[in-house]
Amino acid sequence: MSIKIKDMFSLDISTGEIRVKGNMDFETQNTYEIQVEAIDKGHAPLVGHSKVLVEVLDVNDNVPELAVTSLSLPVPEDAPPGTVVALISVSDRDSGDNGKVTCSIPPDLPFQLVSTFKNYHSLVLAEAVDRERVSEYKILVTARDEGAPSLSASSSILVPIADVNDNAPAFPQPVYTVFVKENNRPGAHLLSVSASDPDVRENAFVSYSVVERSVGEQQPVSSYISVHSESGHIYGLQPFDYEELQVLQFQVSARDAGFPSLCGNVTVQLFVLD
Repeated sequence: MSIKIKDMFSLDISTGEIRVKGNMDFETQNTYEIQVEAIDKGHAPLVGHSKVLVEVLDVNDNVPELAVTSLSLPVPEDAPPGTVVALISVSDRDSGDNGKVTCSIPPDLPFQLVSTFKNYHSLVLAEAVDRERVSEYKILVTARDEGAPSLSASSSILVPIADVNDNAPAFPQPVYTVFVKENNRPGAHLLSVSASDPDVRENAFVSYSVVERSVGEQQPVSSYISVHSESGHIYGLQPFDYEELQVLQFQVSARDAGFPSLCGNVTVQLFVLD
C-alpha cells in the first residue's frame, strides 16, 4: 500500500482483514484503490496480487452556506412590486439530497424569494411598502438541505425603507375659531395653528402662509392678519372695528419642502367682539 493508503487503512497480515484507521472525508476524496499482495511461505515464494476499491459514502456533515449581495438599499417606499432588493447564493459541499438546498423567508412580509437559477435566489419586493408604517425590515433568510437529519444556516438582511414625499401636512382640526376684542393692538398675537407631516427631513419641513382673498371693499386678507412661516403664529396687523367687520374668515396653508411639495389648508374664523 502507498503511504497515503497506509495512513487511511490497516491490513492484518495473517487474516487479510482491512480496517479503516484514518478520518475519511467524502468531500476530500470519495474513492480509494488498495493494492494487496499475498505471499506464500514456500521455498520459492509465490506472490498473488489483488486490487480493492473502497467507495466512501457521503453523510450530511456540511452546513449550507449563504452569501448575500445587497442591490437596491434603501428601498424607496414608492418602489414597484418586483424590485430586486438582494441576490442570495447558497451552496452545500455535500452531494445528492445532502447537498440540495432550499431557501425561505418568514411569511407575512412584503417580500418574496424568487429562484433565478441553480443555487441563486433574488429577494424581491412583493407588495407596496409604507415607511410611515414600517421604516425597516429585518429579514431572516434560512437555507436548509434535504439530508436526514437536515442542516440549516441563516443570514439576516436589514432592508431600510427610504422616505418619499407622499404625505401632505395635516391640521388636527378642520376649523380654528378665535374671538378678538375690537381695537386690538396692532401686531398682537391672535392664535397659533400647527400642522404635522409624518414624512422625514425636507419632506416634513412645514411652512405656513395665508391663502390670499379679498375682504370687504376688496382689501386683501393679508392686510388684516399675517402668519409666521415657521411657527404658525397668527398676528393682527391692524385694529379691528366691530362696526365694520364682525367675522373674518380666511384659510392658512401648510406646505412641506418636498419635491414636489404637498400642502394642506385649514379654515380660521375670527370673531370680533364689540
